[in-house]
Order: sequence, then C-alpha cells, then structure tokens
Amino acid sequence: MTTPISSAVETAVPPLTPRQRIALRDLLHQMWRDHVRDITTLAVRFHESEEPAVAARLAHVRRKLVDVEAALARLDSGSYGRCDGCERRMPFEQLEAVPDGRYCRRCRG
Repeated sequence: MTTPISSAVETAVPPLTPRQRIALRDLLHQMWRDHVRDITTLAVRFHESEEPAVAARLAHVRRKLVDVEAALARLDSGSYGRCDGCERRMPFEQLEAVPDGRYCRRCRG
C-alpha cells in the first residue's frame, strides 16, 4: 500500500513549536504596529495633499493591515500556518518570511 502524496507532504512539515508560534506572533504584532503607523502618516499626508499616489499607498497599507489582523485571528483560532488552498502545513521558514501569508509555495505558484 502506498502513502498518498498529501500525507507524505503533511508529515514532512512538522507543526509549529510553541517557541515558533511566539516568534511569529511577535513578528505579526510588529507588522501591525508598523502598518498602523504608516496608515496614520499616509492619512495625514493624503488629507493635506489629496495626491492619488498617496491614496493608492494608503489603500494598499490598509489591505496589508487587514491581512495581518486575519493572520493573528488564525493564530488565535489554531488554523494559522495552514495553506488556504490545499490546507497543508506551511514550513516555519516560509511563515517567518511572510507571516501574514495564506498560501504555500505550491498553491501560490
């Protein structure tokens, strides 16, 4: 009997350790603070100048903040670190590089 590919991949990526979860939560909190600071700065600039480029950047940073908040919610619910596409665990190194990422390298393509 052969092992399905998804099971083999699943066992190849270990679950996050408590220390890794803490490190990722710290990274996400830092990202959250950075995005809030950037939103505040950009909002002031936009209201002073109403430049379209500033408005576009402000919208982008707001979307990034939503992504970070969603990642923190997944961390709290226990679903963090699973790909939204294939539901496989993502490696710590990938999550460390992109803590608010929702897709594994394979699904992100």
